[in-house]
Amino acid sequence: MRKYGTAIIFAMTFIATFVVMCWHWQVHDTYAYCREKTNGMPWAVVAGDEPATPPNAEVLVAEAIPTGHWVSTGSHRISHYCPLGCCNPGNAWRTASGAPMVSGRTVAASRHEFAFGNRIMIDGHEYVVEDRGVGVGCIDILCDSHSEALRRGLFHREVFVWEEF
Repeated sequence: MRKYGTAIIFAMTFIATFVVMCWHWQVHDTYAYCREKTNGMPWAVVAGDEPATPPNAEVLVAEAIPTGHWVSTGSHRISHYCPLGCCNPGNAWRTASGAPMVSGRTVAASRHEFAFGNRIMIDGHEYVVEDRGVGVGCIDILCDSHSEALRRGLFHREVFVWEEF
């Protein structure tokens, strides 16, 4: 009986080792396939690899759940400036927050009203507060050139700020 017990243990060990090795090779091949298909990024979803959806299946589209809302901060004086030294003395092409200047996104606002990174909306267009240099009740919008800043002029508009829930 002792002779058979050793043989059974050996056989079970051999089978377990074989199963583990086969599993390892399969997993290794799967990783290699994924890396090959996704230029070295394992676990990326590759187009064509996902299961086919029947043509009559309903496709559910997840709607984004808002995490905040726009709140009015009242009427502000809106002006425009350029990234050059004429409008931005001593800090040409730099914002006070250190963020890169992006025309159509960057605005300057008072630190007493808005923090850096605040999203604000003026006439339906969204901007980000990344600069300083204006007083309370004023918003300065960055333009591409000095002539564009002069052309856009000065006006008053209601300003909204995005507040998280």
